Amino acid sequence: MTEQDTLILQDLILSTPSAEFTTRQPVWRQELVTEYASASEERQGEIAEMLAENALDMRSVLADWRLKCWEKHPHSASRAVVGDEALAGMAAENLAQVRAWGRADLADAAEAEMASIAASNLAKLSRMTFAGEANTYWGNDYAAHLKTAMRRGAALVTTNPVLVNVARKEQPEYWGAVRDELRAQHPGFSPVEMAYALTIQVVVQNARLMRPIWELTEGRSGYVSLQLSPECASDAEQMISEAKWVYERLSEELGGVPNTVFKVPGTKAGIEVAGELTAGGMGVNITVNYSLPQQIAFAGIIEKRSTAPVSFRTQMDGRLDDPVGEELEAAGVSDWTEVKQWCTTLIRQREYRLLSKAPQAGGLGCGKTFPLPAAGRGAWNILRSIHNEPEVPIYITIFPDRQKEFDAEPRELNPNGMWDEAPEGYRDKLWQSRLFRQAYEPDGMTVDEFDTFLPTVRTLKQFCESYQEFLGWVAG
Repeated sequence: MTEQDTLILQDLILSTPSAEFTTRQPVWRQELVTEYASASEERQGEIAEMLAENALDMRSVLADWRLKCWEKHPHSASRAVVGDEALAGMAAENLAQVRAWGRADLADAAEAEMASIAASNLAKLSRMTFAGEANTYWGNDYAAHLKTAMRRGAALVTTNPVLVNVARKEQPEYWGAVRDELRAQHPGFSPVEMAYALTIQVVVQNARLMRPIWELTEGRSGYVSLQLSPECASDAEQMISEAKWVYERLSEELGGVPNTVFKVPGTKAGIEVAGELTAGGMGVNITVNYSLPQQIAFAGIIEKRSTAPVSFRTQMDGRLDDPVGEELEAAGVSDWTEVKQWCTTLIRQREYRLLSKAPQAGGLGCGKTFPLPAAGRGAWNILRSIHNEPEVPIYITIFPDRQKEFDAEPRELNPNGMWDEAPEGYRDKLWQSRLFRQAYEPDGMTVDEFDTFLPTVRTLKQFCESYQEFLGWVAG
């Protein structure tokens, strides 16, 4: 299908008022049937694919956003203007037409994916939130495969140099052509400018897919996270300058306020950047972030200065759990592999109580930033991030391989799994890790120590290496 076809499908499923959908969808299908009769063979294939994709959309979580649930908030599932029976009937009519055109392969693939979505734990989690049984959203932690994730309920997507670099390797012909076209359009661009130009293409593509959700939720969901150059992590002035330049480009490409947030590192310099960008209405997502001292510093500056609709505070679970595990193993903790899995769970529990709870409940009431667990290493990271607290939602971003792993078997989804208690003795064992103590205690680190915290050093090193590889490919 063409990019235009994709946006038409997105508009149909996410932007059509529910009261009009059962009329509009059959008319649209008949228009495609009429076009098919005189179309080229290539276009006939695209039309058949569109009908199969639309059938799949109607049987996915995409239909839940507007057609079945959403009014002004997600707790309106009882509205259900377009019911499952009606959607199933229209999807079946689409696939019957696709089969009549001799494309049983497309129909079979759509039906197989429908079955996969019906069994998806992630889709179940999204529908629990729509029904008011949870207050937990999730997102695609990757620069590609967004539509597949959205059909299971993804409400945001995050990118960084590592992920964009991986995406271009996965589709070398496509991204090679995009790179070459950008070179021709901007012959004077430096490698860094070219890297941003290419990254903007990735972001714009995803932002257009997410934009109907952003509009529907009045700027509470539907964001693309865009990371600034990791090589500027200690240079506030450079990060602010680059963010403003990129924001202008995104505004032009999207024809209005971008549904994007900037990933700002949890470094000392990042505090100034977060304050300056959010004061200008640009949301941020604090990344390279692991500890309660970092969370407190960034929540504080954003709460004080932000005029942005929303910002996020990522906690990079696995990137802290792993080195904590190394310290536990070195300390002779025999079951360190199990104990380390509770490291970021305990930090998240304390973080939510301290920062997100209202003052009358003992918290600081920081409502301008949402917690965002990321970089999980297993199902436990997801299960112990689900909650139904009313103050602020939690967003979990998940790698595609972890999405498949989480959906590989039926799972019990506890709407208050975030508050699971660690097994007896685990907290004491975790206390043997200096990294855990630094991350868990509100005063475990000073701001000056953020940049030298081991997980920060390791992550920025990896990001910079991948970024250099990306620059080499862009310029090569």
